[in-house]
Amino acid sequence: MHHRPMLELHYGDGYVVTTDAIADAVMRYAKTLAEHKGADLITVPIWTSEGPATSSMLIGPTSQLYTMPHPGPATAIEDESALMDLLSRNDRLVHPPASVSEYPYEEDDPWYEESF
Repeated sequence: MHHRPMLELHYGDGYVVTTDAIADAVMRYAKTLAEHKGADLITVPIWTSEGPATSSMLIGPTSQLYTMPHPGPATAIEDESALMDLLSRNDRLVHPPASVSEYPYEEDDPWYEESF
């Protein structure tokens, strides 16, 4: 767990409080989704008055998101796996994996006959 600065991630008529790293990753991913005319359901770690929790949100081309500093103190939220997930999702859109043909073997490959 890290004590990171907290931001309010505004979404719709409300907001959630999360780390600056998560808020930044959500904003980047939302921008990339909008550029690709896509949408995705994400789950992010947040801080509530009762303590750590998670929030699910649908983000896409019409999402209107913005961040603001949260006036409260930095709080420990386990965000590493969620952060890696968001960065990975964004990276897969920006740099899609090369497609593999249905039959990756060539006719002169000794394993070619066995691939069918």
